[in-house]
Amino acid sequence: MAQWLTKNLKIEINKSISPLALFLIKAGAIYAFWQLFYDLVLLPDGRLDTFLSLTGINMAGGLLSLLGWDVDVSGRVLTCVGHSGIEIQNGCNGLNLLGLYGGFIFAYPGDWKKRLIFLSTGLLVLFFANILRIAFFAVFNANLPQYWDVAHDYSSYIFFYPIVLSFWYLWTVISDQKDTLISG
Repeated sequence: MAQWLTKNLKIEINKSISPLALFLIKAGAIYAFWQLFYDLVLLPDGRLDTFLSLTGINMAGGLLSLLGWDVDVSGRVLTCVGHSGIEIQNGCNGLNLLGLYGGFIFAYPGDWKKRLIFLSTGLLVLFFANILRIAFFAVFNANLPQYWDVAHDYSSYIFFYPIVLSFWYLWTVISDQKDTLISG
């Protein structure tokens, strides 16, 4: 009886709510869950943030070394030698954005195999974009430290948002759910 009720209730809910409204409800619920989980569990625990911060700093330092920069990496701090360094703190390492990106991919309908491949690819691209962002910060801070606040505040518009929006758009195309965002 419970299975029949659940199955039929789901069908009735899906028929009475437009695909756009269903997407927005799912996206809102996932967003709320992610923010609570991040703020109450991941951020206080710190292990995942620490891993992302240290990995990002070390990889950005390696990239800059490959490009000929004389850098020093010490914990969470990356320094272009002779200049002040940058520190990647918990909450500023891209983890929150990775969760938001994933939330959209989960909220928007599509094939699960495609979804997992697309999610993994997008997360990797965003991870490496963050490494480029960290390297950019170190070089920028070495050359234009007086504009640090501007670079830090607006770097997401250059490094993350175009990638996230492009991947979200591609997912709406790849998932082949043409009627999802059409109300009615």
